Parts: sequence; C-alpha cells; structure tokens
Amino acid sequence: MRTITSSETQPVTYGPDGAGYVMRDYLGSHTAKQPGEQAYLVEQHAGELRAHFHEVDQFQVVVGGEGTIGRDRAVPGVVHYTDAYASYGPIRTDPAIGISYLTLRRDPTTGINYMPEEREKRRRLAGRGEHFTVLLDERVATGAGPVELGGTGRGARAYGVRLAPGEMLCLADLPAGQAGYAVVLAGALVADERRLPAGSLVSFQDVAEVAGLTAGHGAEEAEVAVALFAPSR
Repeated sequence: MRTITSSETQPVTYGPDGAGYVMRDYLGSHTAKQPGEQAYLVEQHAGELRAHFHEVDQFQVVVGGEGTIGRDRAVPGVVHYTDAYASYGPIRTDPAIGISYLTLRRDPTTGINYMPEEREKRRRLAGRGEHFTVLLDERVATGAGPVELGGTGRGARAYGVRLAPGEMLCLADLPAGQAGYAVVLAGALVADERRLPAGSLVSFQDVAEVAGLTAGHGAEEAEVAVALFAPSR
C-alpha cells in the first residue's frame, strides 16, 4: 500500500494562468511511461478538453470545482471510468470556477487521442469499450460499509464509503486480488499515525492491504471513493 497527500506533490502549469491546466503527479509522471502506477491531479481552468481516449483503463475522481464530463454533471464525489480506447468527454467547466480531478491508472500512458481524428485507431484496436459515471450520493450511509456505485462487465468497480470518526475502512467484502485506489474526498483517514486529509490517495494491489486504515478522530466523518480495476486480462 502506498499513500500520498496533496501537500507532497508539486504543481506544473500549462497554458495561461486561469485558462489552462495545473498538473500534480501523485504516482509516476504524467509525461513519462515509468513502470508502475500512474496517478495525477488535473486542475482544469480551460473551458473545454475535447472528447478523446487513452490506451489504458482509467478512473477519474472529481475532487473540486464543477463542470461536465460528456453529458454528465461533474462535481466532487463523481467517479468516472473508461476502458482503454473508449472515448469520453468533452470535459467542460466555467474557467472562473474550474474543475479538479484525479486521473488514476494501473498502467502508464502519455499523450491524448482526440476524436474524431483518431476514430479509426480506436475502431481498429478496441471497438467501443465500456465507461460509466457515478456519484457518491445519499445511497452511501455512514457506517454501512462500501456501496457499489457502478461497474463494467470485465469487473472494474466504483464504491463509496462514509466512515464515522475513528471507524475502520473495511473492504473485506470487495473482490480479492484486484488492484485499485482509495481517494479521500472529505475528512481524513489515518494510516499508522499518518494523517491523510481530503485530496489524499491510497494505492493498493489488493483490498486486504487497507485493513489498517481508519477515519480520523475529529468531528468530521470521512468520505472515500474506492476505484477497483478489472482483473488483468
């Protein structure tokens, strides 16, 4: 298990201030195919990121601001998943507000394949693929354990969890042997006395690894999105 907080990342700015993107690498690099996980925060103030696809499976978890992903509203607590080569978007926002989302991958990739220019590449390599957009909403009750919010036929799954202060994060009922991430959306988690505030990321190879995580002991409950990748093909 690996844990990363936002304060441990460094911003990299692209485009003009207030109208471009700020990227923060959590794991790996958004500009290089380094072995292992690839996770980074995108702070988007550009009004539109055109429809596109990537060459690996990925989750995106909205952690700030607001906008839309395709036709779906995107606010904090939204989890979006796409299979490799499945096109999605555009991602739109009001530049005065912006939208921030963590991009989460188990395998790294770089670049972007815009549609419709790369339609033939997508068709030739993978067809349509699956995707979903879900929201951690009132279905997720405090203390009730993880609630499945969406999934794919291959086994990618998104869950929401709300924890009372001091409550343990228990993912024992989730499928074993699948890697994924936990994103702290509100409150904080604690791992071996290390505090993981909102915006922090937990990476794991199996859900059993998170057994020692608990919600912080303050007055605020912890809200966590769990992204589970499909088993390796």
